[in-house]
Amino acid sequence: MPIGYLDVPTGADLETKREFVKALYEAMHEAYPFPDDTRIFLHEWAPDSVSQNGLLGSEPFRPAFVAHVPQGVASDVKRTMMRQLNTAVAKAYQLPWFITFLHEHPLGLVAVDGVVLADDRQRVEDQQGAYSR
Repeated sequence: MPIGYLDVPTGADLETKREFVKALYEAMHEAYPFPDDTRIFLHEWAPDSVSQNGLLGSEPFRPAFVAHVPQGVASDVKRTMMRQLNTAVAKAYQLPWFITFLHEHPLGLVAVDGVVLADDRQRVEDQQGAYSR
């Protein structure tokens, strides 16, 4: 269920993006192995479409990653994942000051195809087993 939204500058070639999203997927999947449904959406922005500290296009782009993830993963696992995410961004974009926000959601607040995940006992047990390592 991890879903990530990454805001980055335009300009990376397709092969760089392929390698980059693979590295992001691997980092997120290692932390959140169940279910295998990790989605990453790249938002690419032109420099004149980004303001930092009230100044339009005046600084090097500072990428941001927002991920919606299930609750229950240990803090050390999340720290490792965030270091791996940072490494992938640095390799692909050579940009400063990468920031990550994790939004953790209990299964009672997530639905897939209209079904609240907390209502699926097998899903709850499988996720608890996967995240209790």
